[in-house]
Amino acid sequence: MSKLLGAVALAMAASAANAQTVYNTSLAPLNTATATTTTGATGTQTSSSAPSNARDTASAGNGVWFQSDVGGGATVGITTDYAHDGNGSALFETTGTSAKADLEFLFAQPLALSDLTSISYDYYRDASSTTMATLAPVMRLDISKDGLWAGSLVFENYYQQGGNAVVGDWTTVTATLDSGVIWATNSALGPKNAAADGGEKTFAEWLAGNSGHDLTVTGMSVGVGSGWTGSFKGAVDDVNVNFANGPHASYNFEVASVPEPASWAMMLGGFGLVGGMMRRRRSAIRFA
Repeated sequence: MSKLLGAVALAMAASAANAQTVYNTSLAPLNTATATTTTGATGTQTSSSAPSNARDTASAGNGVWFQSDVGGGATVGITTDYAHDGNGSALFETTGTSAKADLEFLFAQPLALSDLTSISYDYYRDASSTTMATLAPVMRLDISKDGLWAGSLVFENYYQQGGNAVVGDWTTVTATLDSGVIWATNSALGPKNAAADGGEKTFAEWLAGNSGHDLTVTGMSVGVGSGWTGSFKGAVDDVNVNFANGPHASYNFEVASVPEPASWAMMLGGFGLVGGMMRRRRSAIRFA
């Protein structure tokens, strides 16, 4: 059974969210000199062979999930590898310190951070992962300050429980405006990178530290990597975000049905039979 972190009220809020299914077929192809997107029976995934810190990002659009910052030998996609709440989930793999991969979502319009009521996501860490035992996929909110890009506020499992990530089981991580430990990627918001001098705060505390300024949420992402030694393999599903004035959304990653090889053979055989019948009918027509 998944280990639940947070209050029961958060789970109730998440269940009331507007559930949206994100299919693998909705991911835009990302094909460059260093990134390749493929779709097969298990789903869609994008893999990168980019060296060092080179990154590739799929075409971005408001209101859709897309592959972002994929590089250094990482893989991201929506597959059946770790089925959860359906037949699929968002797959993440890294192979070394240069690897990085996200799935990102841009809101149609900026949302006031002060209106945030809760966020949550489910993660899975495969036992084959060799990176630090504390590491698991994270969730980020992209922040603008007075209309200017100000980095991201990062929500991850480690700072909530202060221990190793759960292995081989799905785990739900939750936070509200006033609960949960969040850190910043940019000093425009305050102490960054979970600094010991006040870099671990609730969303409400980040707002208080930027009093007099307008903090808005322009997008969100889930992802792995960037400096992770060793390898990681795991997944994310059921990403929830709730704002007082909307949206109240829950995103479930699934794989669209793909016929099995035997089914494809039957379908092709059927098409051939229909074609043969049509040819025979045409040959039987005679004109006076």
